[in-house]
Amino acid sequence: MSYQNDVALFMKSGEQGVRSELSLEGDQASLYMDLITEEYQETLSAFENSDLIEVADGLADMVWVIMGMCNSCGIDFDSVWQEVKASNMSKFPDGKAIKNEHGKIMKPDSYFKPNIKKVLGFEE
Repeated sequence: MSYQNDVALFMKSGEQGVRSELSLEGDQASLYMDLITEEYQETLSAFENSDLIEVADGLADMVWVIMGMCNSCGIDFDSVWQEVKASNMSKFPDGKAIKNEHGKIMKPDSYFKPNIKKVLGFEE
């Protein structure tokens, strides 16, 4: 299952472009940034109102419009996700997390920053 492909089908059905080349240009990318902001605000409001149903709906809507933004910009989200996942998992040396007093998982010496530039093809 690919959320990005599901959204690409929706976009094509709605006569929106799905890019294969990387670009932030165009009205469609701006539209999707506005939609991301709108869905975030709705989800935040639902959270503040302790409305779990609307939070769940908002989270799904945010994923949808984020995938739309990726499609609008030619970003292969799965490749970026795999790189970020590998980076995040590098925070667990010997399978152990180091957390601060708020529960945030910290970056130990084993941590490496995701190389998004390479994943997007900007470096060899």
